[in-house]
Amino acid sequence: MSSEQNYADAITLIQNEIQKGTDEQSLAKEYLQAANGGLELAASQMKQGHYSRAAILLKAIKDNYPRTPELQKQVISSPEKITADIELCTQTLMDAGLVAYRAGELTKALDTWQQILTINPQHQAAKNASQTTQQQLQKLKALNGKN
Repeated sequence: MSSEQNYADAITLIQNEIQKGTDEQSLAKEYLQAANGGLELAASQMKQGHYSRAAILLKAIKDNYPRTPELQKQVISSPEKITADIELCTQTLMDAGLVAYRAGELTKALDTWQQILTINPQHQAAKNASQTTQQQLQKLKALNGKN
């Protein structure tokens, strides 16, 4: 299991415990360790060009951001900064998909856009690009089957 997944799982587990009634402050140390460690890892992943991995981790942190102001103050990034980083990751992936598409690497482009949809299933540009590319791949497959 990857470090990104470990952080994401820890954050989700902590939030599940809070939703079950455990006091958020009693899990503050664990939450801050997971969230801040995850944010640092996501920043490192972005610098290394691993935008999909970074965005998945950032999304887990954003989706499980603490509710109490005391704990929010101790998280090293605001929800707005996390959202901006997720958008940067998805835009970078979108651009990478377009580069692959224009180079005729349809499967690679499709895989890249599918990563975006894992992060944000409502990302309309990635949906449209994926649908178009899938149709083109089906047409190519049909043409190759006729030859």
